[in-house]
Amino acid sequence: LTQYIPFFISEPPNNFSTTNSRLVVPPPSSTATKAARLPQRLAVGGDCGLVIECSSHPQNKATKHYMKTLPHKRRPSNIRRGPTVYPPLPSLPAEWSFFFEYAAAEACPV
Repeated sequence: LTQYIPFFISEPPNNFSTTNSRLVVPPPSSTATKAARLPQRLAVGGDCGLVIECSSHPQNKATKHYMKTLPHKRRPSNIRRGPTVYPPLPSLPAEWSFFFEYAAAEACPV
């Protein structure tokens, strides 16, 4: 037997988290139900009381999401690993040359 209790919050108190919080209202005691008989109502959760949930799937935004999903080095072998060493790049072919626009402008005046 569960009792319907309206629940309204204009502003949450300081210690109330709206991201993933639950408010559980226990079912009324047997003495209270004998004194005032209310019509029976079926509520979510069966006979365990009323459960109110807020913001079931909050999402991280921008930098917070990036920092949370960043791959971290946790294994000792990975922590001691240094940067990758690549072989030096070969030199450019002789027929390749750099073209500078300001040098071309000085070479042929208009």
